[in-house]
Amino acid sequence: MESKTVNEPLKFSIEYMDFKNDPAEDFYKFSNGKWLEKAKIPGDKTRHEAFSILAEKNLYKLKSILGELKNKENPDKIEKMVSDFYKSGMDTELIEKLKFEPLKDMVSILDDMKSHADLPLVLSKLSMNGIDTLFGFGSEADEKNSEIYAFYLMQSGLSLPDRDYYLNDQFKDILKEYEKHIKIMLDLYGYENPEKFEKKIVNIEKKIAEFSRSRVDLRDPEKNYNKMLLNELSENYKNFDFSLFLNIINFKHSDYVIIGQPEFFKNVIDYFETLNIDDIKNYLFWKILNSTASLLHKEVRDEDFRFYKKVLLGQEKQEERWKTVVKVIDASIGEALGELYVKRYFPPGAKERMMAMISDIEDVFKERLKNVEWMTPKTKEMALKKFSKFNEKIGYPDKFMDYSSIKIEKNDYFGNVLRADLFEMNRQMNRIGNNVDKTEWEMTPPTVNAYFNPLKNEIVFPAGILQPPFFDNEMDDAVNYGGIGGVISHEITHGYDDEGRHFDENGNLVDWWSEEDARKFDEYADKVVKLYDSLEILPGIHVNGKLTLGEDIADLGGVYIAYNALENHLKKHPELNKKIDNLTPEQRFFISWSQVWRGKIRENEIKRLITIDPHAPSKFRGEVPVWNHEEFEKTFKEYIKNDKKKEKIKIW
Repeated sequence: MESKTVNEPLKFSIEYMDFKNDPAEDFYKFSNGKWLEKAKIPGDKTRHEAFSILAEKNLYKLKSILGELKNKENPDKIEKMVSDFYKSGMDTELIEKLKFEPLKDMVSILDDMKSHADLPLVLSKLSMNGIDTLFGFGSEADEKNSEIYAFYLMQSGLSLPDRDYYLNDQFKDILKEYEKHIKIMLDLYGYENPEKFEKKIVNIEKKIAEFSRSRVDLRDPEKNYNKMLLNELSENYKNFDFSLFLNIINFKHSDYVIIGQPEFFKNVIDYFETLNIDDIKNYLFWKILNSTASLLHKEVRDEDFRFYKKVLLGQEKQEERWKTVVKVIDASIGEALGELYVKRYFPPGAKERMMAMISDIEDVFKERLKNVEWMTPKTKEMALKKFSKFNEKIGYPDKFMDYSSIKIEKNDYFGNVLRADLFEMNRQMNRIGNNVDKTEWEMTPPTVNAYFNPLKNEIVFPAGILQPPFFDNEMDDAVNYGGIGGVISHEITHGYDDEGRHFDENGNLVDWWSEEDARKFDEYADKVVKLYDSLEILPGIHVNGKLTLGEDIADLGGVYIAYNALENHLKKHPELNKKIDNLTPEQRFFISWSQVWRGKIRENEIKRLITIDPHAPSKFRGEVPVWNHEEFEKTFKEYIKNDKKKEKIKIW
């Protein structure tokens, strides 16, 4: 049976609006008030918003594809692979029968640890089995030589969403519940006296949290780029045999690594030297069990849900099994599933209309770069040079990833996930030192999202987001410029925000701004930080303006740019400059932007996102960029009762 969510209309609508609200006092309720009154968060969700509703609709589309493949007589290789993966995940009878059997080989890796010197061996083997341990790693374009793939090492090791969950009193009740959760899970596995280990495991993670950089510090690309030759790596971390670690994870083709947080590695390595071997083994066993819980039998999945979704986020009930399995397939062999999705659901004309809108918006941004008042001529010249090499990807990759080497079996769900993880791990390791593949995507086609990649100087829009309310072939241009147009403009500005501005036209981490330009930019950025810091989403809980700075600048600039593009479009097509639903194109533009961000969210999920998410809450995204626009008061003068005359911040 389909959920109510999948049948919920997503189109722009004046029926969502509440004209009783003064747009100058609460534009979000002015645009979405009636929708907010009626909307309810489904029991199996932590939020109910345009993004999640559209993602839910896409899940049902993927389910439809998988349902048809179930009984297809002669499926091709991709169809068989995807279908067998789905069948394995839905075979709950077998999963119940196996209990903890799938963990046997992984747990046996811990037997290799006889002394502290064995830690690199054990961590590397667990990592190759897809277990999140102390160190995160992978390959990506070298930020200072973006044509070549480099190897990155990053801080990791925590099982809660962020270090603040261990260090901030706001989350002390969650931490107590986390201890209980560990005990219950160890008890389910059959650990003898599990109460002896729960506090020790939490205390280890607390220390790791103390060593970890904050989310704000992780946004600094220069600070998180630390290149080390292999001999320097060995010299700097003498208590950890990195040569052994790198050898087992198949590191090759390079004489250097890039360490994101060098002090984290030193502190964690030194700290683990002081720990009892059994305590280390218990911590690593917990990482195995915690990382794989969602793939195991119902008793374990239920407890995993109880803590991570119900306690941590406030979600009332588990989502249906098939949804979880489809998400796992998307995360494991997503381009195979995505190839089937775009064949069925991506309309041919969508890409052409998107490219036309992108062209309009790029013209506007180029003019803005030429005329921006606070930027000096030399830096402006470099900014325009960067923009001349800007690239766009729409819908889906020109060439889909080949997963044919992964062994997918319809009776081995756990193994399918692990083999897919190993495939991705080896793919990333094998490309180190090779030329960067500029055609590769970082999101799968059904994804409801978009991104800017500073290393490739490109914006990417998967097919999944090119649907209402973001993009609607049946709607007037004003609505589309306010929806997907604002998102396009948002992504473009990321190339020039507090992070993106550190990368040049070739995607290299280079300081190409003059001191004067950087100072002026920071003056504007400080105003943005101050504005968003002042926004209170729950009593006593404010937005972290430094964490959300890049996204806030993109929202503010995105609305300015997309509005400008709409005005240019209307000049070219004056016949479109007319009221619809008694609203002008400009009014529909701003309302469309706000309706894209309409949503309701559970309180615990708000607390999590405020801590980890570089985006401001949806309410502020749908409101602040609108009243910040210089044409806001003029556009809505007939509805405004109390003009608050707030200061406008205009960077782009």
